[in-house]
Amino acid sequence: MRMKRASKVIFYNRLSTIQLFNISEICGCQIIDKFQLILEIFAKRATTRRSKLQVELARLRYEVPRARAIVSLVKKEERAGFMGLGDYEDAYEQDLKKRISRIENELESAEKDDESLRAFRHRKGFSLVSFAGYTNAGKSTLFNAIVDESVEAQDKLFTTLVPTTRALDLGGRKALLTDTVGFIEELPHWLVDAFKSTLDEIFLSDLILLVVDVSEKPETILQKLSTSHDTLWDRIQGVPVITVLNKTDLLEASELEAAMEEIGYMAPNPVFVSAKEKLGMKELKAEIIKHLPAWSSYSFTLPNSEKGMSVLSWLYDEGIVHRVDYGERISVDYEARTEIINRIKALELNQGE
Repeated sequence: MRMKRASKVIFYNRLSTIQLFNISEICGCQIIDKFQLILEIFAKRATTRRSKLQVELARLRYEVPRARAIVSLVKKEERAGFMGLGDYEDAYEQDLKKRISRIENELESAEKDDESLRAFRHRKGFSLVSFAGYTNAGKSTLFNAIVDESVEAQDKLFTTLVPTTRALDLGGRKALLTDTVGFIEELPHWLVDAFKSTLDEIFLSDLILLVVDVSEKPETILQKLSTSHDTLWDRIQGVPVITVLNKTDLLEASELEAAMEEIGYMAPNPVFVSAKEKLGMKELKAEIIKHLPAWSSYSFTLPNSEKGMSVLSWLYDEGIVHRVDYGERISVDYEARTEIINRIKALELNQGE
């Protein structure tokens, strides 16, 4: 490495602090492992206070188990005697833990705000849908295609650290779609924990769209699907998953069929799309509607009066009006979530009284 004049060497495998130090002494340059690289990328992508706090929290949690070794190596030449730096090492470790506690408290407050917002959205009749999947699978491009907006979409890792939420038009059903951070193989617990408030956007959704780059080799797709499933299954508690097979424009029909023969068992509820060409959006929306929490249908009448028209206007905001007939009374065929149907029945009961 000295001959190649490298400024940094990246190891795929996780390295201990001692390994990092010894290899850097041999190579004469900075040595990092995959997870330190992830932190560097995250730090560059973080733009909001919350994402910056999450990155700092991940870095601190990564550093705590190595704190004593770090101090020992940095102060190696200054040590007065055996374990002479014990007090200093303890102070450094305690300082890290205090900073972790401060950040955790601030993020916990933000999580409570998120929980209140999710509850409010549910009360307003919105179903919550989230993208998930391996990093760089095309989630942000697909997000732009399906909601007809523009968020950053580049051929880079982890371009989406800050969740982006937009309304999704589903022909009468109200839904909010969120694009968030991508997964990566062997995601360490300290990184998952640090980004809990961001990943909760996925874990607490009503429906998850698991995006896959189907143009990759089947063995690569299976590995990435396995990583995504490992990240999801213990946390989503039965939430339905749609596997969105993206970049179909790069494959012939026969190639797509062959790929599905190998990966189909790992791809529940598959839908084929090309986010770049905006193909398959209609089919994807139909599959989303199919898997959203069930609504109830109900037929009833309203008084043909100013009050009845006011209620009808409210019904259009809260559900799907399939049919309206105006006569002495207004006849309505309606579909909505259970609590709205119950409110309609309560209105009928009050009118009867």
